[in-house]
Amino acid sequence: MTFGNRSAVLQRRLKIADWIRQQGQMRVDELSAALAVSAVTIRGDLNYLEEQGLLVRSFGKAIAARAPHPRERPPSAPLAKSLALPMLRLAAQVIEADHTLLVGHGDLPVQIIPLLAEIHGLTLVLASLDAVPLARHLLDGRIHVLGGELGADAVSLEGAPALRSLELFPITHVLMQAEMLGNDGGLLLASRQAQRFCAAACRHAGRRIVLLERASLSLEKRPSELSLDLVTDVLFPTPPSARASDVLAGAGLGPVAVEPGAAAHFSRPHPRAEAGNGASPGAPP
Repeated sequence: MTFGNRSAVLQRRLKIADWIRQQGQMRVDELSAALAVSAVTIRGDLNYLEEQGLLVRSFGKAIAARAPHPRERPPSAPLAKSLALPMLRLAAQVIEADHTLLVGHGDLPVQIIPLLAEIHGLTLVLASLDAVPLARHLLDGRIHVLGGELGADAVSLEGAPALRSLELFPITHVLMQAEMLGNDGGLLLASRQAQRFCAAACRHAGRRIVLLERASLSLEKRPSELSLDLVTDVLFPTPPSARASDVLAGAGLGPVAVEPGAAAHFSRPHPRAEAGNGASPGAPP
């Protein structure tokens, strides 16, 4: 292909992208007639533009791509399994038989699924699509998937439909993920959508468990913070600092005696979660 031909192809593709952005969608035959090129050529152009994330192809037409939700923080490296596993084992000890557990967004809550196989009569409600095959393969109990729209990570179910679907299940325990504990008592979450989802989930569950990606205390302020007052249990991959322990104590969360190991568990006094009743009497409104 000569330089002139490449330039003509680029100009045509830019024109297609601009038309679809303005109109929302266009059919292949419409583009073919407007640009006086074959439908095969248009399909090649659409393939290229789809690969660039500028549109989505669907049944003989192209649809303008929805802009992804920007992340409110850069993605962090996944927690090493050697640190995650002791924390997940502590979390599994909190989950009770014959109850309903909501497995929230993030890679850490999903990783608890293999540890749940021995908990009798447990019902799972999943908030991420990547948890479904693992749960189906390893667990015999009832498994439900929330409704909702896909988040920016293409696996998390979020938005208003997901919040409404929380009403359909007698959730007794919820397992959530946060990046760090803030100096002012906020749990730093990845996005506002995650914060809204976790806050709503906390209103439905008696036991509200947070897994932290890092044990360090953060001075950062974010709009996507979850108050410590909303949770009953906080688990760290390694023991937190004395200052972090003071922040937890100020929110009524004290250390739980655990076997020697890397993880640490802080909890508040709470009544036993009861299946079918949702939030415990001491749960936040």
